[in-house]
Amino acid sequence: MTSEQPARHRAPEEPAGAEPMVRTENVHKSFGSVKVLRGIDVTVPRGNVCVVLGPSGSGKSTFLRCINHLEKIDAGRIWVDGRLVGYQQKGDKLHELHDKAVAAQRREIGMVFQRFNLFPHMCALENVIEAPTMVKGQGKADARRRGMELLDRVGLADKALNYPSQLSGGQQQRVAIARALAMDPKLMLFDEPTSALDPELVGDVLDAMKDLARSGMTMVVVTHEIGFAREVGDQLIFMDGGVVVESGAPREVLSNPQHPRTRDFLSKVL
Repeated sequence: MTSEQPARHRAPEEPAGAEPMVRTENVHKSFGSVKVLRGIDVTVPRGNVCVVLGPSGSGKSTFLRCINHLEKIDAGRIWVDGRLVGYQQKGDKLHELHDKAVAAQRREIGMVFQRFNLFPHMCALENVIEAPTMVKGQGKADARRRGMELLDRVGLADKALNYPSQLSGGQQQRVAIARALAMDPKLMLFDEPTSALDPELVGDVLDAMKDLARSGMTMVVVTHEIGFAREVGDQLIFMDGGVVVESGAPREVLSNPQHPRTRDFLSKVL
């Protein structure tokens, strides 16, 4: 390990042949006549951080939303933890799962959006414990104890009783991360979680995400934070025009991109 690469506390290595946490095969998605995804093949091993880069309109966020079936794919397959997402295969045909079954799958996948989507009439702690108590039936006392642990983990234990209007954007986003973690997900998806924040607020959110990575959480992160990709990512995917143009180890792709489109993009953001 070189001095450039910080120590990572990763999950134990998977046994040979173990299912990856995320696997997508030839995923296509269109909105009307606009083809947004044109055959996406991605594999994310357990405990890895996959960073997705690309220009606006490249399909990054749509791909992320397809992973937890917030968007229905038109063709292909997506597996999370070895299970098809959104569908059941019978013979050679796919049958879409009922809403209740899809909701059960989503409970195991945490998602953090650009906008924080906190309930404005609830304090930070109430936002965090709402889903565990209402969806999972967790007791209030246990939920509050766990909620305080999570708020402390993202550095906001002292803001537990503050309402969203009393929190900065960065603090609200960290509450959103704690809220997602409260459901004990096996996978975390981040859709440009710092893009709506003032620059001075970005660092605390990235620190919370780095802590998650060190704990071994599998993460797929759509972001323009190149430093995060270089420091924390296990793999980097560059998308453009609805396809994966290039992928590989973040430091290799960032320092020596092989595809002209990747080089052009990085020349404008580095």
